[in-house]
Amino acid sequence: MTASPPGARRARFASLLLALGGLAGLVAFVTLYQRAIPQAAVKLEVTRGQADSTGRAFAIAEGADLGAFRQATIFDGNTEALVFLQRTVGLDSASAWARSRVPIWTWNVRWFRPQSKEEWRVGIGVDGAVARFTHLVEEAAPGASLTQDSARTLAEQFLRSRGWSLDAFTPVEASSEKKDQRTDHHFTWEEKGSTIEWHGGDPVAGAGSVRIAVDVAGDRISGYRRFLKVPEQFSRGLQQTLSVGSVVAIAALLFMFVLVLAAMGIAIARQKRGDVRWGVALALAAFVSVLSLGAGATMWPTVEFTYGTEVQWAAYVGLILLAGLFVAAVYGLWTLFIVAAGEALGRDTFPASLGGLTDAARGRLLTPAIAAASVRGYALGFLILGYLTLFYLFARRFLGAWLPAEGPHSEIFNNYAPFVAPLTISLVAAITEETTFRLFGISLVKRYLRSTVLALLIPALIWAFAHSSYAVFPIYIRGIELTIAGLIFGVAFLRLGLLTCIVAHFVVDAVLIGMPLLSSGNAAYVVSGVIVIGIALIPAALGLIAARRGGGAEPAPA
Repeated sequence: MTASPPGARRARFASLLLALGGLAGLVAFVTLYQRAIPQAAVKLEVTRGQADSTGRAFAIAEGADLGAFRQATIFDGNTEALVFLQRTVGLDSASAWARSRVPIWTWNVRWFRPQSKEEWRVGIGVDGAVARFTHLVEEAAPGASLTQDSARTLAEQFLRSRGWSLDAFTPVEASSEKKDQRTDHHFTWEEKGSTIEWHGGDPVAGAGSVRIAVDVAGDRISGYRRFLKVPEQFSRGLQQTLSVGSVVAIAALLFMFVLVLAAMGIAIARQKRGDVRWGVALALAAFVSVLSLGAGATMWPTVEFTYGTEVQWAAYVGLILLAGLFVAAVYGLWTLFIVAAGEALGRDTFPASLGGLTDAARGRLLTPAIAAASVRGYALGFLILGYLTLFYLFARRFLGAWLPAEGPHSEIFNNYAPFVAPLTISLVAAITEETTFRLFGISLVKRYLRSTVLALLIPALIWAFAHSSYAVFPIYIRGIELTIAGLIFGVAFLRLGLLTCIVAHFVVDAVLIGMPLLSSGNAAYVVSGVIVIGIALIPAALGLIAARRGGGAEPAPA
């Protein structure tokens, strides 16, 4: 029996280590994720359909004639109020407040007519109760001109009809505004015993409290909401912190733009030498553009909800379509030049890292090389998920890091097909970011600075700090986290190849974005999440079938 050559033994040993690392990462992620990432203990007890029915019944009871109105529904949360509670009373108490005292998360149902100011909005809390409503009317609409005392009596009667005992509240605000043909009033009450002090280093920084507000337009109730008043100083401080992160992210994105410009220049220069393989770049660019259009199409409920009625409906839809096409074109051109230039540079610097790229771009998935990249990508993705989990456990304990708690739902549930969001978003991010920062970025720096260390570090830093606008505090924590992850991806690019990095990036994003699907408790959503995450295994399954049948490796491009 002939012994395996040393190189083959080392490769098998490296594959075994990667597999073990992936398994350990998966175990760490599954067992520790909820300890690393704060989860609000709030259950969503009402579905979209139930929220629609409750909202419609409430609006009709308040006198709405909804026959001529369009309807749109989305789920949303008050992040600022949740962060304030999380930072002051702790996550457990914040969850209790969100369950019973303040509606942090709501289904928001809107009825509107194009080019008409009149509309109805009803917010349904996680418990199925009406948390707020608004009836917007034209400024010139006629109505009564009640005195403030009479309007207050009307508002108090409405609150009692909603089950509120005004003995538990103290009046804190009252104002009136004379319109052309009516008088409008606004009243606010504060719940006794609901005050939450916020010092922030300043003894007069203010306090938060649970409040109820009622609006009266003429002699009709036109608005109602139960909410948490957040101290102004806290709001300013939070926005200032987030703005710093946005500035850092914009600076990093400018460096990324420089990379794209450099890619355009290199692609044009290489084309003059006949050294650009446009077929691969065009195929990936077209794929990314189609994915971008697909992601945009599923966001229609959100697009419809945010429509401004002062614009013609047809014009608005046209603008949205043009915007979607523009974004798809930008993604396509970005991918085209990055891949064209990156592949050309990669053949000079790290040719072994490009294995399987041409076959994958052309849809030829039945190759052992792509199968191996898919399997390695899963192992690497699970390894990185474990790293991210352990990083935040460490950062929260030793670096003072904190994150806004995740709620009972996610924006992806606002899509017509929620399972499409993690699929399309993850694939677009995986392809564009790995080709930009690993394929092109590492190859570019290595080619011109002659340093592998800098080639790994510089693209990782740009990629990491471009994500600084995320709500993770202190704001630099996100940059540290992703710089390390970027270095892991960079080493994987050198050792395992670009396709492995793309699959791993997809796995990480698909799992993190799809977590609300997997943890929703809804069987259909759970199955959808599993399908999304399993899609990246298709190349591995097909490639293994090809390997069994004797499928060949990627042929050399002409």
